[in-house]
Amino acid sequence: MDLGRLATSLEIINSLDPGSFYLHHLQILLTIAAAGAAGCTYGDIEVRHGLSNAAASRSVNALSSFARHRKSAMGLVEIIRDPNEGRRYRCRLTSKGQSIIRSIEQL
Repeated sequence: MDLGRLATSLEIINSLDPGSFYLHHLQILLTIAAAGAAGCTYGDIEVRHGLSNAAASRSVNALSSFARHRKSAMGLVEIIRDPNEGRRYRCRLTSKGQSIIRSIEQL
């Protein structure tokens, strides 16, 4: 991806919540997108990005409809219980999140 495409990608993402979408949120969103329909666990995000459990949780919540510490919810990610391990959560893209990823991929 050239710098022009990267800039356009960031503009697409920033349009969701101007001034409040951080670069690490985009990195996490791309990690979740790469996981596909099954999604990924918070542990996957922690390892991939070198985050604590609390930091991964805050970042995923910021991308989800559960915006506990934010004025608005982005609704890009849904959080579900892992069907194989009831104590673990997985996150995957919502249809809105998939649409945003498709927009970026088409650049």
